Amino acid sequence: MKKTAIAVLAIFMSVSAAACGSFGKSSPQTVTKKNDTSRTSTTAQTSMKNDKIPTDADDTESENDTESENGSGASHETDAPESEEELIEGLIDKMTLEEKVGQLFIVRPDALETGFENSVVNNDDIGGVTYVDDMMKNAMEKYHVGGFVLFEKNIVDGEQLKKFTDDLQGMSEIPLLIGVNELGGDFAPIANNVNFNVKLFGNMNELGATGSAEKAKNVGTEIGKYLAEYGLNFDFAPCADLSLDSENVSAGNFSSDAGVASNMVSAEIEGLHASGIMAAVSHFPGYGDNTADNDSFIYNGSLWETILERDAVPFVDSLSKTDMLVIGHVELPAVTDDGFPASMSQQFIQEKVRDELGYKGVIMTDSMAAKSVTKNYVQSECAVEAVIAGADIVLTPYDLDKAYRSVLKAAEDGKIDESRINGSVRRILALKLKSGLLDDHKISEE
Repeated sequence: MKKTAIAVLAIFMSVSAAACGSFGKSSPQTVTKKNDTSRTSTTAQTSMKNDKIPTDADDTESENDTESENGSGASHETDAPESEEELIEGLIDKMTLEEKVGQLFIVRPDALETGFENSVVNNDDIGGVTYVDDMMKNAMEKYHVGGFVLFEKNIVDGEQLKKFTDDLQGMSEIPLLIGVNELGGDFAPIANNVNFNVKLFGNMNELGATGSAEKAKNVGTEIGKYLAEYGLNFDFAPCADLSLDSENVSAGNFSSDAGVASNMVSAEIEGLHASGIMAAVSHFPGYGDNTADNDSFIYNGSLWETILERDAVPFVDSLSKTDMLVIGHVELPAVTDDGFPASMSQQFIQEKVRDELGYKGVIMTDSMAAKSVTKNYVQSECAVEAVIAGADIVLTPYDLDKAYRSVLKAAEDGKIDESRINGSVRRILALKLKSGLLDDHKISEE
């Protein structure tokens, strides 16, 4: 059987959804704000953003200016051989708008099993997709997604995982980003699976308590080795969130001390890179000891200067090393005034992360299936807002079909300029090229 007990459960969930009416659906309100009943739509932000979205030429000029000023960070882009730049531009020229939009999504593989209800796709307690079938192949031809993230329910054993990642890659003409959230300790779907003979490290708070950056690098190296062995190419690690209580550091966080966490984060990235695995540092500017899977957004009322002095330190110190930066669903009323969480705020992503901090790598939202998003946004709008804001990758939307079609329509209607889409696709392809995913690939020979 493909998914353990999944067919029966899917039918059950489908019937339940029909019976409950709004089961599994997001709020009809665009966004719900605490003590704020005046906001009823996102039209104002969209209008403002379209005036500020850079063209391809503006994007290139801005990157060159920042690199010449900083002399660091993403300077490798200007040093890249012309043939690499030509390859990327050649790929973009050949891609349809539908294919470009697809590159902006990293999804659960279950999202391509289109017979599943969204409530099944996003439920980790229900068996999931463990191999590629024709339905998934057909869905891939429709959505052209740029990558996948695997969860415990998608992982059986080493043989299955390696074949699964190989077959996932086989569905796409452009190589895929395929990742997992393998931190160690409680957050290690592979190492915690008894069918894998790999080392299970302790929780990150235990590692952070040692204060040893060398140990953090070793964790990254060892985890990276087995991820690469099974066909994965990036990890949602390290977590750079700072705990607020030094006596009770969260399992996934290194420390409450910004300096300690910063050293650990940078060292683990080095370890992952040593094993050929890309890093996605999360969840800027920090969740503290919370998660985004709550009914309301995480709230941080600090001034930007205060955030930079503490919460953001491990993130900012790793910007020149990390391959991707995951933006959290955090309300920042003292930093932005557009009413959006950081993950959907142009004032945060473009003005703070891109312009002020000078980050030129790939920016990814945290999961759009998090309760804080699904409870407060309609699915047809949140992905569009994230792309308008400057995010390159929309992570695991609760409803892939609605999210994809909404972004595509926004691009077709001019709400999102195609040059904005091209900018993200360019960064994504540059990352895939840098990581070796495009080496000797058939598209380079066309």
